[in-house]
Amino acid sequence: MPETDDTTPEPDRRLPLVPLDDARLARALTLQQAATDILADLPIADEYDPVGGALNLARLAEKLTGQAVIIRREQGASWTEIGKEFGVSRQAAHERWGSAVEAWVMLSRHRQEAPDLTVAQLDSWYADIDPERQDAVSSGLPSLHDPAARRAAQDQREEALRLHAELNSYSALEKEAFNRSIEATGTPEHAARRREWTAIHLEHAALLDRLAEAEPLVATEHRRRARFQRSLADEIAAGATGRTTTAEPAA
Repeated sequence: MPETDDTTPEPDRRLPLVPLDDARLARALTLQQAATDILADLPIADEYDPVGGALNLARLAEKLTGQAVIIRREQGASWTEIGKEFGVSRQAAHERWGSAVEAWVMLSRHRQEAPDLTVAQLDSWYADIDPERQDAVSSGLPSLHDPAARRAAQDQREEALRLHAELNSYSALEKEAFNRSIEATGTPEHAARRREWTAIHLEHAALLDRLAEAEPLVATEHRRRARFQRSLADEIAAGATGRTTTAEPAA
């Protein structure tokens, strides 16, 4: 009888978890830090610093709040929904925690290195507190044992990085196209140069649409920028713009 060919892939320990699980793991680490700090601050001694202890816990509480917002965004919650959960408006929620979400996206929606080792340490730490919960953290992270999901998430991160790198070239391309159009004014080549200029802005817009798919947490902003690029293309095609800059208006 031939030997069984077990082709089940092993999880790639180098790959981060999917963004939602990575965000949950970041929160678990902060909760561990808060629990450790609370226990360390509990004994009252001569060097007891109640103000310092309170400020430290307040800082951790604010960090936990930001992490909770990131988790809700990764779960697909809108800013309107998040605002309702906190009892504030959509705008207030975005103003308070939008920068935390943007920072998360800038980190490619990934913070925890060696996640498998980190999860094992957290499981062990919590099991010392509650022996009935040997997998208190790992049980809530489905991608921990799903290499396909981890690979797909990493592919999405890498795609976003490639698109950002490509976006960096468009400012120079648009300026060059503008200059060629101006130089061709009054010549038979002018219409063709304006079409080239228009096409570059449309390519820019299409790239932003792709980035919206790769970075769903900030998709609204990417799509707003794409609309702006298309509006410029429409103006150029209509011969209605002589802008030397394509600076975008504030959101």
